[in-house]
Amino acid sequence: MKGPKALIGAALVLNLGLAQGFFTPLENHPSLLQARLGLEAAQAQLRATLSPVSLQAQGGFSFFEVNPPPGPPTCPNPLNPQCIALPTDGRQITLGLTFTPFPFGDVSDAANQAALGVEQAALGLRQARTQLEAQAVESALRVRLAESGLEVARLGVRLAQANLEATRLRESRGAASPSEVRQAEANLRQAALQQADAERNLALAKQSLADLIGQSSATPPRLAVPAEGVPPQVRQAELQVANAQIGFDRAVRGVLPVVQGSYTRNTSDNDSLTLSINSRTLQPSLSYTNQSQGRSAPQDRIVGTLQIGLSANIAFGVLDALEAAQKQVDAARQALEAARRNSKLQEDLLRSSLQTAEQGLANALQARADAERSLAEARERERLGLSSPLASLQAELALAQARLGVEQAELSRTQRILDLYRFYALPLSEVNR
Repeated sequence: MKGPKALIGAALVLNLGLAQGFFTPLENHPSLLQARLGLEAAQAQLRATLSPVSLQAQGGFSFFEVNPPPGPPTCPNPLNPQCIALPTDGRQITLGLTFTPFPFGDVSDAANQAALGVEQAALGLRQARTQLEAQAVESALRVRLAESGLEVARLGVRLAQANLEATRLRESRGAASPSEVRQAEANLRQAALQQADAERNLALAKQSLADLIGQSSATPPRLAVPAEGVPPQVRQAELQVANAQIGFDRAVRGVLPVVQGSYTRNTSDNDSLTLSINSRTLQPSLSYTNQSQGRSAPQDRIVGTLQIGLSANIAFGVLDALEAAQKQVDAARQALEAARRNSKLQEDLLRSSLQTAEQGLANALQARADAERSLAEARERERLGLSSPLASLQAELALAQARLGVEQAELSRTQRILDLYRFYALPLSEVNR
């Protein structure tokens, strides 16, 4: 005989397989695919920003309109500038490599913003997954609720039919009036309409579930009440603070002077290599330049050139720009504090609603137990000949209505739990395993 731990372990394994099988079809849902593609795009953007090497290519062509040199058609002195033949075209091609050994300055800002984009996309994916999985669980429970409603409607038709037959029997014996017969017939028609409406509700519920998981009937996993977490609105506010801080850092860096250094090595009259770096990004760059017009004397004697420069862009409104950036940071922080307070209030309301739903479920379970005892008592009285079969049928209908009440209370409790999952953007498949 298996012990309690073995039974609990078996139940957990069963619920794990149930959850995986229930949520698996949702992976191909368009809303989830869209969110996943958005996350992949943000991740690709981050990788592109952090690329260690980038290649640049630039080329240009020039065409000259040259007048013939003045003087005789032949020049006895070839060193005479008038005798030098000018080219009719020219070209310059530059190939460069820029290296990013580590993110710094503007590159760091771009990388941090791309990382924030990845977090926002990941949060969007979690929200989409949570919403979709919660919708699937609700749809499955609505199918069960519609099935219970159809059972109640069918019992209502049976009871109305039995009541009509009993009324007609009493009419034949003079104990019922024609008006009572007509009322019983109207009750039967109304019960038939309710059954048809219940059948349509069940068909719609099954269709809604099939659109999500590909089947019209499924058992959802049991849901645990989620623990406290960070709501998406708070996380979004935190990301806004980080983004505002990046903007402030960029504004501060914009007023700082930039030191630039480069060294050019002339490998020939037409070719040169240049190594450069600046203090704003600390990205070393290596470029190769080829130009058709070679250097002439005396520049052809220059082998290498070292250049160091300093640049600054100071506008009259620089202090206002810094103040504006700081105000953006302060506003984002205040928005974060407001989001935390609102989230705490909303969380308290959601958990209070869950307690109310749990109390309603307890009352519905008690009502079902009472209805089960009443049905047993009615059948016993019918067996002893103390009541008619109609009374047993009424008790059976009351039990079906109590079961429907349990399904409604269970759905209400589950919806309150799902509200917490949505509030935390917590996918059900991550918790209920």
